[in-house]
Amino acid sequence: MSPPPCYLFLLSLALLLLPSSAQSSSTIIRLRSANDIIAETCERCSSTNPNVDNALCISSLSADPSARDADLHGLAMISAKLVRAGVAGMDTGMSELRGKEAAGSPRRSCLNACIGLFHDAMVDLDDAIAAIDGRTYDDAKTKMSATTDAPVTCSDEFKEQGLPPPMEAESRRLFQQAVISLAIISLL
Repeated sequence: MSPPPCYLFLLSLALLLLPSSAQSSSTIIRLRSANDIIAETCERCSSTNPNVDNALCISSLSADPSARDADLHGLAMISAKLVRAGVAGMDTGMSELRGKEAAGSPRRSCLNACIGLFHDAMVDLDDAIAAIDGRTYDDAKTKMSATTDAPVTCSDEFKEQGLPPPMEAESRRLFQQAVISLAIISLL
């Protein structure tokens, strides 16, 4: 025989009120920590997208102090800003390399194409960040998708000319960060 409904109500009410009246609620309820939401988010991303590097996801998000208090929306914003920093770094690096190349050389031409790609990616990222902020996640996904292509397209520019792409490690990391950001946005 099941308990009368009034007992279930009182039990539920007592459980709801107990943590707020208890001296140490951490002994009763384990609150979710920042590391939990980061690890859970990264795990969800890597389980749905094989291109997501779970370890990079966790380490890059954990490195941002604001992730401590972030929800999923906040993690999307943090990840997009990490991508923005990566694009800015690639743009600066490509510009420095271009300055060392002879005018009209195939390598300089490729660098110019890459700089244009990263400038466009920066505009897309600003739009993606604004869309995340405005909670228009479909727009954010569209803009982040365009950004994800930039390092790959840049690398292809060099390969098509038979040249080794510069900044390959940075390019791979940027691609990974963009894939992570896109996966997080897709969870929203």
